[in-house]
Amino acid sequence: MDKRYSTIIFVPHARAKFRKLKVSHRLLFSVVSLVTSSLCLSTFFSVQYFTSLSQTHELTKLRRENRDLQTANEQFSKSVESLRTQLHTVEDRTRKLAIIAGINTLDDGSQGGVGGLRPADLGDNPYRDDLDKMAFRSRRLEKDLSVVQQKLVEQVEILSSTPSIAPVRGILTDGFGGRQDPFTGEPGTHNAIDISSAVGQPVHAPADGIVVKADWANGYGNVVYISHGNGYSTRYGHLSGFAVQPGQHVKRGDVIGYVGSTGRSTGPHLHYEVRLNNNPVNPLEYILNAF
Repeated sequence: MDKRYSTIIFVPHARAKFRKLKVSHRLLFSVVSLVTSSLCLSTFFSVQYFTSLSQTHELTKLRRENRDLQTANEQFSKSVESLRTQLHTVEDRTRKLAIIAGINTLDDGSQGGVGGLRPADLGDNPYRDDLDKMAFRSRRLEKDLSVVQQKLVEQVEILSSTPSIAPVRGILTDGFGGRQDPFTGEPGTHNAIDISSAVGQPVHAPADGIVVKADWANGYGNVVYISHGNGYSTRYGHLSGFAVQPGQHVKRGDVIGYVGSTGRSTGPHLHYEVRLNNNPVNPLEYILNAF
């Protein structure tokens, strides 16, 4: 057994005597080992504690980021669904406009044609397929809208050049077709309608066009010819005066002259002709409003 000892001397601050403590080496070694072990354990548990705190903080951060990602994903999903709904609405309105425009050949998208993506091609973005499809539909919709717009513009031009209103307010006194000549009483053909009205009443253009003639013509008296395009033309006879001149552009409703009784006429009225490809047609079929 080891009988070696060590002496520990305590030196007080005052004039007191020194104190000595005799300690065996075995006890001293035991105390030092105990202190060293305690320090090591304390250090170990401290490291474990701070490591646990760091991991807990990191876990909390990851959970917060995950919640943020879930929220962003939900918002993105709602945005994609909103875009899909809006795109469907625009497509539906485009199809309705196409029907109005007389177009029945627009692609309805049933053939697909978005590139044949496979699930493996989508990577980490499950919405890529939806986005690619919507991009394709948007490009097709843009082309369809261009076609519809062009057709509607053409129809607007046709409608604006088609006679559609009564040129003067009055009373219909003679119709289109066969009749007796008012001067000779012999059978004849009347290629117009006669609208009785007071002298000086304004005569309006029933459609857009260009004045071809504003002059005197035998039988018509003072007459205005208007070319409307798309094969339509109109004539206005027995006027008392003109409000336009040849070459002038007119719009539907513009005043072109005034009711009179010039030329071969029995009283104040407007002789109104409508011609399609220079063939007389019944003007009553081109009057949508009342006299």
